[in-house]
Amino acid sequence: MREMIYDPHPAPVPEPLFALGSVDELEKSPIYQLEVNGRPETVYHTDVFDYAPVVADDPAAGIEVRLTVGKPFDEVVVRPSVRGIVPARDGNVLTFTVYEWQKLTVELDGDKQTPLFLFLQKRYPKPENATHVYEKGHIYNVGTLELHENDVVYLEEGAVVLGKVRADHADHITIVGNGIINGSPWHLPESNAHCFFLYFTWCNHLTLEGFTAVDGPSWHLVPAACDFVTVRDVNVMSREVTGDGIDITSCQHVVVEDSFFRAADDCVCIKAHGLIGDKSTVRNVEDVWVRRCVIWDAEPGNGIEIGYGLCCFEIKDLHFEDCDIVHCEYEGNMGGACMSIHLADSAYIHDIYYDNIRVEQAEQKLFDIKVLDCKYTMETRKGRVEDIYFSNIRVLNGAFPVSLIRGYELSHTESRPVNIRFDNIEILGHRCTDVLDMHMVVELAHDIYVDGVRNCIRRKF
Repeated sequence: MREMIYDPHPAPVPEPLFALGSVDELEKSPIYQLEVNGRPETVYHTDVFDYAPVVADDPAAGIEVRLTVGKPFDEVVVRPSVRGIVPARDGNVLTFTVYEWQKLTVELDGDKQTPLFLFLQKRYPKPENATHVYEKGHIYNVGTLELHENDVVYLEEGAVVLGKVRADHADHITIVGNGIINGSPWHLPESNAHCFFLYFTWCNHLTLEGFTAVDGPSWHLVPAACDFVTVRDVNVMSREVTGDGIDITSCQHVVVEDSFFRAADDCVCIKAHGLIGDKSTVRNVEDVWVRRCVIWDAEPGNGIEIGYGLCCFEIKDLHFEDCDIVHCEYEGNMGGACMSIHLADSAYIHDIYYDNIRVEQAEQKLFDIKVLDCKYTMETRKGRVEDIYFSNIRVLNGAFPVSLIRGYELSHTESRPVNIRFDNIEILGHRCTDVLDMHMVVELAHDIYVDGVRNCIRRKF
């Protein structure tokens, strides 16, 4: 297994570490050869996953996938398993047909280091008002692409942009297309770096659609203090520790849908704190919708996380629905949860909704709600966690995960999570009727409801 290196204080990377002359210099998969509807497609390679963004124009007529595997294997699994895709096999050739656009993982013999991420997507045409156009078959070494108000970036299928993106106080920005943004020039090959990949501050009416973002230096998609954000049909994949998928930081009115996140840290994360010395990005978070996404949480971090850095007054009206967590790998630290709230700061967190979440494999924790001190914050006053709703959550396979709800108590202060509700929770085919059924530890918290029945009544001692 690849050793992941985390540097808590990485040296600055003032300039890109390298440039490439053509798309042919990007590493291609040594394992997978892909055809879709009879057309060869490029499969790109990293040391922990391969990936192929593919345009499919007419899914209703059928998208025929033919995958040749260049190594021996016994079993293959295509996830999300709820899609019901079972490939036909002829030797080392796998074939299957789907009838809608899909974001899939192909996994051989349970090996998490050699999956293929297959993205079958609609075609995005070039907008007439495009201000930056990156064409098919070309590679562009942009360093840092600075965007301004009304900029429209178009990434044609087969285009590759090497670099990172930055915008500040710039409204009506769009990045759209089927191409790739690759952030590998901004970090050492085996370590994270102290900069964000696609970073937007105070940018209203921000649209990110269709493209693939891979191997950034740290957090990948970072809208901070932005309103009216739409993230649709994007593919985000990180390799390095601190490689969060999307950090929705101090934002309001956000929709994230039909997207894929494979992160070597938190996949979908809610935050509210100052970023890289910018204290202005501390605002309330509200009206966020994350739906129909596929999530793979690698060793660090959590699948769907609220925390850390919750320094605002209020976080409310967040909705996570109809998502597939295909893996939540074992961490062994404070994370490793499919769905988590980690409050080490002063925010009042309430009215948070999780509905129709399917979990393929939870190696450590299913639910994890904690009020705590931690190394990521200097706050001494703790906020509150109240009115959290989980409904229609299913764990489909793997081991039975544990869960945890824990409050905070010192001689002079306390913060207890309260009114946490679980309805229709099914783990490995078993309908859970109380917290013990969920293998849940509850400490310094009370009024936990399971299918409407009150558990964990607060004692007088």
